[in-house]
Amino acid sequence: MPDRPDQARPFADSQPAAEGGAASEPQDGPSASTVLAAMEAELARSVEGLKVPANPRPYYLAYALRRIRGVELVAAHGSLLRNRATDRSSVFVDIRVGSRRFDNLVDGGLDAEATERESADWLAAPDDLDLDELRVALWKQTQLKFDEAIEDYYEHRKALVSEYLRDEVEAFSHERPTIYIEPFDATEFPRALWADTLRELSRRFLEHPQVHDPRLSIRADRLQRWLCTNEGSRVVTEDRYIEFSVEGWVLTDDGVYVEADRRFYLRSLDEMPDREAMDRAIDDVLAELEELARAEPCSSFIGPALLAGQAAATVFHEAFGHRVEGERFVSRGETRTFAHKVGQRILPPGLDIYDDPTRTHVGEESLWGSYRIDDQGVPAERANLVEDGVLQGFLTSRTPTRSSHRSNGHGRHDGVEGIMARMGNLIAEGSPERARSWDDLVTDLVDLARRQGRTHAALVRRIRAGETSTGSYDFQVFKGELADVVLIEVSTGKHTRIRDVELIGTPLSALQRVIAYGGADEADHGFCFAESGAVPVSGVSPALLISEVELQQSSTTAFHEPLLPPPFADDGSRGRRGRLRARGRRRPRGET
Repeated sequence: MPDRPDQARPFADSQPAAEGGAASEPQDGPSASTVLAAMEAELARSVEGLKVPANPRPYYLAYALRRIRGVELVAAHGSLLRNRATDRSSVFVDIRVGSRRFDNLVDGGLDAEATERESADWLAAPDDLDLDELRVALWKQTQLKFDEAIEDYYEHRKALVSEYLRDEVEAFSHERPTIYIEPFDATEFPRALWADTLRELSRRFLEHPQVHDPRLSIRADRLQRWLCTNEGSRVVTEDRYIEFSVEGWVLTDDGVYVEADRRFYLRSLDEMPDREAMDRAIDDVLAELEELARAEPCSSFIGPALLAGQAAATVFHEAFGHRVEGERFVSRGETRTFAHKVGQRILPPGLDIYDDPTRTHVGEESLWGSYRIDDQGVPAERANLVEDGVLQGFLTSRTPTRSSHRSNGHGRHDGVEGIMARMGNLIAEGSPERARSWDDLVTDLVDLARRQGRTHAALVRRIRAGETSTGSYDFQVFKGELADVVLIEVSTGKHTRIRDVELIGTPLSALQRVIAYGGADEADHGFCFAESGAVPVSGVSPALLISEVELQQSSTTAFHEPLLPPPFADDGSRGRRGRLRARGRRRPRGET
């Protein structure tokens, strides 16, 4: 489950229409309410017509439509490498045959691999939302999904012959139908303005030829979503996701490319950074690249560490969040790390963890993992997971588990894979009475290392990405790609920036070694990848003091310097001479 760090209120202060209300007109094509009516008509036809003698009938049928109106801009060296606007539409059909007690889904659907089935070849919907062609797409997808559901039903039956599926309870929860229809915001992304800004700002890298593959980029999506079910749910929503990023690489003297980046995750046009803030982001990347070029490689480390809030949020996501997703407790292929630990202490007193998709901000910062209604038509709820350090519950979709027979609104997917319980906004909060200041935590870190007889302690300020394994076949580990880590020498207090290391650990051990927390809460955003595809998420956490972590060398390959400098920095010399001048280094005496 690699995670790469891709809602606030309905943007533009949209509010849900009253029951029976209509969504506003999209920019072009049929109205949102007309689209929903066409889907309802095809749904009714399918409910009536999906009958095969001597075979189970559908008891649940859901139609979903996603339309993503996107802009992608990428600039480098004063040029636009990408300048695209796209519309992408797709349908999703969810069919359950049999009954709520026993149906076609086995192992929570974690091993379904929807992309390998024939139905995955027929997901496309008309970009202009032509109603007749939309119904054709739903009709075709329904027939394929129905055939697959029948096959899965008998495979599930066959599994009962040779196995005791001890963790299965009922197949699908009862939930009240939801009517939630909100208007669309027709405000367009200012593509031309953004393109001009990025092109102009990217010229700054012409003055820094030592920076390889510099990029300024903006990715912006309007996700419009329709859902109707045979239970009576009707949902229309729209969300915006905007990411502005600056990134670049430098080649170190030992031949390793190291990366620095700054990323802004936004939910509305009003939150876009201005020109001055974009300039500061470039300054920060250039300064960090210069620091990384001088940083020391590190093969390994073990000892105490202080994780700033962003890094701590990533650790909670990987070590804890994926392991409390409900489907993992009914799948034969999962280890169920926390299945039998409800009521047990897994963190120090004073720490709470909950997942709340209804929370839209942390301070002034919007949260990417916010949403109102999940992909099964269930209103999002706050799920209390840990209270005062004690495990209390899990994230649930409409797949029941032994500990829960209802959804808490966390059923999510990417529009292609099957729906399962996923994180939205995973938030760790510490009791103010027990929280320590950042300076006190740094002092505690060094004191702890000294008591352990260590020569160094680690200060992890940012993690770029993480991944974990939850399957019973694999080792129960997680790791994080460290973007900013410093070793503090215990005897002198000297800070040394290091590179080429990853944080690794096992989930229970890592959580048990949290001994203090505090400092400022920080957020981490991005797309989380798991069995149900990539979904936008956020994490929030205070800083964590951990008594022992292990860092290992990340996989690196040594490269030689380019034989020529970049064309825009070629002074007429060749080879290393041009390269050294480009980097601003003094040429050794006698070198030609």
